[in-house]
Amino acid sequence: MALASIKRWAERVFTPDEAVRRQFGLFRELLHEDKLCLKAITRLEEIGREPILVDWSRVELLARHLLDSMDRLADRLQRMAPDGYPALAPACGRIRGEIEALLGQEHWRPERPYVLHLEKGSATESAREVMGGKAQGLTQIIARTEIPVPPALVITTNAYQRFLQANGLREMVRKKLLTLDFRRPERLERTAALIRKAILEGVVPDDMAEEVDASLGQLEAMAKDEPGNTADRQAAEPLFAVRSSALAEDGDASFAGQYATRLNVSRRDFWSAYKDVLAGKFTSKALTYRLHYGLSDAQTAMAALVLPMIEAKTSGVVYSRDPLDLCKGACLVISAVTGAGSRLVDGSAVPDTFLVSRRDPTHFLAKQAAPEQDDRPLPTLRDELCLDDASATTLARWGLELEQAFGRPQDIEWAQDHAGNLMILQSRPIHVTAPGEDNGSVPSESMDEADRATPQPSDHVASILDVGTPASIGVASGRIHRITSEADLDAVPQGAVVLAPGIPPSLVQIVHKAAGVIAEQGGKASHFASVAREFGLPVIVGIGSGAAALEQDRLVTMDAHRGVVYDGELQELLQWQQRQRAKPPTPFQRRMTPLLKLIASLNLTDPEADTFSPDHCQSVHDVVRLVHEHGTREMFSLMDIKGRGMRRAKPLESDIPIVMHVLDLGDGLRAGAENERALTMEHVRSGPMLAVWAGLTDKDVAWSEGLLHLDWERFDQVSGGIFSLKSSLLSSYALLASHYAHLLLRFGYHFAVLDCLAGERAEENYIQFRFKGGGGIDEKKSWRLEMIQTVLQSFDFQVRIREDLLEAKCARQDKLRTELRLNVLGYLLGRTPLLDMALESREHALRLAEEMQGKWRPAEEQS
Repeated sequence: MALASIKRWAERVFTPDEAVRRQFGLFRELLHEDKLCLKAITRLEEIGREPILVDWSRVELLARHLLDSMDRLADRLQRMAPDGYPALAPACGRIRGEIEALLGQEHWRPERPYVLHLEKGSATESAREVMGGKAQGLTQIIARTEIPVPPALVITTNAYQRFLQANGLREMVRKKLLTLDFRRPERLERTAALIRKAILEGVVPDDMAEEVDASLGQLEAMAKDEPGNTADRQAAEPLFAVRSSALAEDGDASFAGQYATRLNVSRRDFWSAYKDVLAGKFTSKALTYRLHYGLSDAQTAMAALVLPMIEAKTSGVVYSRDPLDLCKGACLVISAVTGAGSRLVDGSAVPDTFLVSRRDPTHFLAKQAAPEQDDRPLPTLRDELCLDDASATTLARWGLELEQAFGRPQDIEWAQDHAGNLMILQSRPIHVTAPGEDNGSVPSESMDEADRATPQPSDHVASILDVGTPASIGVASGRIHRITSEADLDAVPQGAVVLAPGIPPSLVQIVHKAAGVIAEQGGKASHFASVAREFGLPVIVGIGSGAAALEQDRLVTMDAHRGVVYDGELQELLQWQQRQRAKPPTPFQRRMTPLLKLIASLNLTDPEADTFSPDHCQSVHDVVRLVHEHGTREMFSLMDIKGRGMRRAKPLESDIPIVMHVLDLGDGLRAGAENERALTMEHVRSGPMLAVWAGLTDKDVAWSEGLLHLDWERFDQVSGGIFSLKSSLLSSYALLASHYAHLLLRFGYHFAVLDCLAGERAEENYIQFRFKGGGGIDEKKSWRLEMIQTVLQSFDFQVRIREDLLEAKCARQDKLRTELRLNVLGYLLGRTPLLDMALESREHALRLAEEMQGKWRPAEEQS
């Protein structure tokens, strides 16, 4: 920095005009970076606050481009004044570090281990980083309890990255994801399909295949030794379940039902199934869910959990605490279906339900068999349950134990084989939504029943259906929109109450636009029910053939606390809902909020405050504001009172008695002007200069004939009759570019400095003005300054007066309004010479101010 200061000093001494041009060049670069910063800040604000759901990689890209522009912006100011801002670079570094910590970093490790076996001692920190959420959950059960889980292995996220690397897919995936925008659903599906196709056509690299194949052999041997295996089962070809286990899955974001699982997979078909699981990361529903959560592709790298297939007699889900809290924290909920649990979690089956006391797992608060679904008007209940009481009690005890082990209520998948052996297949946190609480919290035990229950509507309000089961609590109103398949999802209108046959996980694609969902089938233990609770979307299931009463486009209100659907819009229920719970921000917005605070918040608002400094910058916007302000100040002080740097300036000949020299900074003069010894206003193309000159030469400005306007004070000091009155030492100056002007104007015993930019981009435009001095007495000089202040303030200038110095600035007006203000300044400068001697009183000065305002106000109103 010291060397830069020496170079700058030498340049200003020996080649001052080049120093001026260099400074202006840096200032133009500063304004360019300022524009890029403000554009990026605006784009990120739009994304975060509307919100516009995009892939997090686009947020990362925009943010990092913004940080690079911020650094270049700060660099230009430091090059304009090498010793002026030593604290600026550290401030930028501090803000960059805080933002980078929120953006996150991709851990790209396409290297071994490609496989990990789930066993005691495998839950190391390094292992957890590569095995994904589902495998982590099972590993923690093995490490912390004696609860049985099947033997398993996980193909790590390192293997996923190795697969992408071997097939050249990493960059392709990154570029495709950058184009995602949830406002373009057709692009979402097209992009997803292209990525899935590339993955399914990929080839597993040899080093990865060898390690995985060897581990599968070990898993087969372990599965054959499991208790309950018959001789026939041991002799049969081993089959596997290949399940997703992505990073971030089964954590704060459940990803319930969003990824792929392949069942009954033979060794011959194993790699095809594995690639299906990888490709399942890029379905429309999985991408939609991830975008809602503001998670990046790297944060959801895919691992695959591999387990031996279990011939299940019964399967289901345990909630260690009721996610709907219908029993006010007193019970566990067990859902059970015969055979494999896939029918339960995909929402296609209604389960048997057990409510088990949390205090005494041998005590059942309620049992309910799944209803028979047929063509009768209302479903009928079966008499038999598919799970015996002893097994339900065992599952309840395990649920409480896992809740204690993980430190929060759990959503647990289980299976029971034909020998009666129970085992746990998965455990993840429960996501609940209770009135007055954020998503993901456990309902308060202190909330009484009156607070939880929706009010009963007036007697005259008719209910259409009252046989539904709440799957995700809430109240919603809208018109019925019936869908029959996934193909209908794009056509769901905003604010509709969706009527569906079931609640498959693909319904995640409408969580941002549906008011609620009513389904003929399904249960609260399904994947979509979990997702709906995360997003606060009301869902009623199990209405069966009662769906016939819900005609297309019928306006209804659904009470998903009671499982009731009412005719029309019930304001009393909707108002109750609004009082109970304001709409929570989406997970995407929650992630964007601290990022936007570091990017877009503006804390430096007063340039005159002591806190207007690099040390007090708390955001990128603060840095941009600070640098723009100081950059314009550096340009404002570009010319000193002695006019250094104007060696190559040319005299301007005009009809008004001002001695002026002009230096072209680039495109400030018309072609051919470089060949002239003297210039006229016909040679000038600078918009700001022409605007000022229009004010100076206005018909109402009376210039005294024979009175030449120059620096009389300096003439008195140095001339002794030696200098010409048109000497450059006494002259006014103008530095001009196409949309820029810097003027130092000398009028007798006072002078004015004007620095301005008036281009097509309103956010870059500004005017800075300084007026000082005079030959009159102090009182009359103060009257003149008050007159100028009054006029300028009426045209949006901020004005400050200290002694005989007036400083004014105006910024971010469009080109037309900026040029009008330059007209006004030119007019003021033409009217003010000698007024500090001619003014009769303060009232006289204010009358002149009112006259000047009246002259230009019509033009302001037209602009």
